[in-house]
Amino acid sequence: MRRYLVCLCLIIIFSSIANGKEEVSFSSKERQTGVLELFTSQGCSSCPPAERWLNALKDQPQLWSEIVPIAFHVDYWDKLGWPDIYANKAYSARQYRYRQQNNIRSVYTPGLVYNGKEWRGWSRGNKFPAGARDAGVLSFNANQKNINVSYSRPAANVVLNVALLGFGIDSEIGRGENSGKTLRQEFVALSHRQYAASNGSWSIPLPRERATDASEYAIAIWVSRTPSISPVQATGYWIPNEWIDGSG
Repeated sequence: MRRYLVCLCLIIIFSSIANGKEEVSFSSKERQTGVLELFTSQGCSSCPPAERWLNALKDQPQLWSEIVPIAFHVDYWDKLGWPDIYANKAYSARQYRYRQQNNIRSVYTPGLVYNGKEWRGWSRGNKFPAGARDAGVLSFNANQKNINVSYSRPAANVVLNVALLGFGIDSEIGRGENSGKTLRQEFVALSHRQYAASNGSWSIPLPRERATDASEYAIAIWVSRTPSISPVQATGYWIPNEWIDGSG
């Protein structure tokens, strides 16, 4: 509990009512927040154990303040019997890009990448590698229409990444290697977009991709420096369901 309270003191988190609209704000620390990317598929029989491990991060006190998990569903399993409705060829391309940049040894599922580097410690209970001490501060303020982001270390090659994540998704698998199973999936990337800006400041629309069976949503935000796609700094937080489902 003490560690959790310290995190709350170090990270700016608040929800407020401004001009009649709820707002959510969050900020990283100076030390690098870890971005954990899981490349997975509903058609892969070896993926559920890794997904269950990832799911458990939802209840960790360091979520968002020290770790930002994202489950990218790849599409290269779709042709083997079960088309994953959350799969996206762009997510497969991202994993291949990591291979092209020599950040991973091969393209496979379940594949985990931590701050741009291949990481297999999840199955052995290893701790996450320490992040850089001086990664800069990444902050965002979001409302039902827009997200305003600022990064304390602007540069011409800085790119903003924004992913909308869905939680509490139960998928009944009818064919393929996981036929007959119901998979609980968290941190599912429903969208991923990139935005360039040389001044370290962005004002962008809130992503709207909706998962009909998601019980919660969050925004994951990170910056990278081209040509590398590896995250440099990250932040994220929960957003109200009504922002996505339109009930607000």
